[in-house]
Amino acid sequence: MTTTIKMEDILARSERNTVLYIGYDNEAFMNTGIQESGTTPYGASTTTGPGGELIKGKIGIKEDYLPGFSLLGHKSAYFATANVAYPMDFIGKVMDAMKTPGGGFIQIYAPCPRGWRHDGGDTNRIAKIATESGYWPLITIKVKNGEPTYYYNTVPGMAKPENENDYIGTNDEKLIELLKSQGKFRHLFKPEFLETNIDELFGQVKARNANLNKLLGQFGVDDRKLRYSVKHSKVPPQKHLNPGHGLCGGCGAGFMLNQLASAAQLVAKENIIYVNNTCCVEVSTSKDDVSSWNVSWMHQLFESGATVADAISTAYRIMYNKGIKKEVPYVIHIGGDGSTVNIGFQFLKSAIVRSSSFQIMNKDLKI
Repeated sequence: MTTTIKMEDILARSERNTVLYIGYDNEAFMNTGIQESGTTPYGASTTTGPGGELIKGKIGIKEDYLPGFSLLGHKSAYFATANVAYPMDFIGKVMDAMKTPGGGFIQIYAPCPRGWRHDGGDTNRIAKIATESGYWPLITIKVKNGEPTYYYNTVPGMAKPENENDYIGTNDEKLIELLKSQGKFRHLFKPEFLETNIDELFGQVKARNANLNKLLGQFGVDDRKLRYSVKHSKVPPQKHLNPGHGLCGGCGAGFMLNQLASAAQLVAKENIIYVNNTCCVEVSTSKDDVSSWNVSWMHQLFESGATVADAISTAYRIMYNKGIKKEVPYVIHIGGDGSTVNIGFQFLKSAIVRSSSFQIMNKDLKI
């Protein structure tokens, strides 16, 4: 069975969130020179961990922090993974998060042609392979009164699990195709095929999926499949951002921005504030002191963006309840690897907890 959530039903709900945190995952510090980060996968070559003669790219893991976020005891929260190759799924998740009380966090897969070393025209194809192979499974986690409920989102061509009791699988052939499509893994195949290194990367992907399958089994419901029904014809062109940007051609972050703004506009109209930490998105939309944004937008540093977003939401709710403001804007924080998994990780985690507990439990912040 599949649980289907329609766009119209989401928009009809009266509830609203406090802050939605967006982490676009391009697997490195791209705007400062393609340096290794917590989300860089094992074996990938970066400027600080190149694939050399002795060390073949990153030594370590691609951090999987979403399950940990879901088990922090929130009163109400929304978590999900998404992929720019599946825009209607992402748009549905953004709307659902904005209509769920408490905080929300969505981690979205966003290929970087320059850092991953692939042609800009291959972005969508590579992103699809990531989910079809099981490298980037699509999941949704809804938390209420401290208990998470795990769902998984299926797409055409998705890898089938080997165990009939599992939900998420991996496809070795597709995983090889994914690695070969990116120059940052080229040293694993040439001048020799490094089977041990590739097996290690495969093992890490499969271990992550095994953990997700266990969480789906432990914290799932009868209908664990979740599908967002969003019709493209009912999503008007977004007006939060002006056309064009300073991102590289084929940049997944550009895809993400357009999809995010389209969803946010459906829910918030123009009543919204974006907070953007230092990253490719910030740099590309605020060049030469001219902002690309048509709605309220502010820049903060790696470590402080999520905290500032939470503070803005809190301040507006206080002013609303004191009669100073007539409405409370929606707040969305956008971050890259710096604020999401490295420099600002602790700040992000704490902000999500406050957004999902303090804000919705405090009578002075009710709305």
